[in-house]
Amino acid sequence: MIINRGDNTMDEKKFKKVRQIAAIVGIVLLVGMYIVAIAAALGKSENAQAVFKLALYCTFVVPVIIYLLQLVYKLANKDKKDKKDE
Repeated sequence: MIINRGDNTMDEKKFKKVRQIAAIVGIVLLVGMYIVAIAAALGKSENAQAVFKLALYCTFVVPVIIYLLQLVYKLANKDKKDKKDE
């Protein structure tokens, strides 16, 4: 159900909330990876280099995945909105 209130609709508010949740999840994942990489390096772990490479990889991949998920969500809901407008 879409409730129009000026330019903001309930779907836009829902999308904003989904974006905020995705951003928080991404931040938690990246900070967690950095903490693990630092702990591995300070602990002189044998896998410290691999963990560091994984953290660098996730620095680029996690935001891209979040962006793609948001894009898919927006496109999927756009089709629903177009059908309701007809």
